[in-house]
Formats: sequence, structure tokens, C-alpha cells
Amino acid sequence: MPSQSLLDTGVSRPASGSGRHWTCDRCEVTVRWMPGVEEPELPAGWDRSGEGTFCLVCRRAIAAEAAIDRAPAKTTAEQRAKLRATALIEFEIQRVPERGNGEIARTCRSSIPAVAKARRRLGLPDPVRG
Repeated sequence: MPSQSLLDTGVSRPASGSGRHWTCDRCEVTVRWMPGVEEPELPAGWDRSGEGTFCLVCRRAIAAEAAIDRAPAKTTAEQRAKLRATALIEFEIQRVPERGNGEIARTCRSSIPAVAKARRRLGLPDPVRG
């Protein structure tokens, strides 16, 4: 069934009007809701910007790639791995600052001290424990 593009951002509506769906502009994964289900503006973790609409997996990859792209040409593989890990931690902290350090560490496969250090580097306070 043909689709009509909305805003050229990866968000489209099937011609039948059966509900919205979102397609990541990078990996082309698609998310749909069944008819009658209340639809969010975007799926959880997704973001829309001037560059396009991206799923959370691609947003993480873009953040890591950007950090590596900024590295000097002679950066070693070990240094690139550290830059990637740091970029992922910082991305997750900035994405949801109120998440606990332990949860972010698990998401990034890192350590709680590494997350706390990144928070300090970003000038963000530790999350409030509830």
C-alpha cells in the first residue's frame, strides 16, 4: 500500500489511514501501532532532528561515531574504544539525566564510577535516589 510522506522526516501515514508508523532514517527499522491504540509523538527513545528521525540504537551509534570522528588520525584502536565508551555514557546521561548511575552503567556495559565521572565532566548533578 503506498504511503504519503509527512514533513520528510521519516514519519509517514499509510494511504489507508490505518495508523502512523515511524521508520528510522539510518537503519530503516519501522515501528507501528495497532489501530485504536493511542500513539505517541515518537516511539520511546526515538528523536527527530534536521538530520532525520532515528531510533535509539542508531542515536547511540551516531554519538559514538561522532566522538571517533573528532579523534586525531593517529588515535589507536584502544583509544578509539575508550572514546566510544565515553561517548555512549555521556549520551545516556544527557538523554535521561535522572536515571541512576547503575542503570546507565548497565546500559553502557560500563562501571558506576565511569558514569559518575562523566556526570561530573558534564557538570550534571548525581540523580536523586528515591
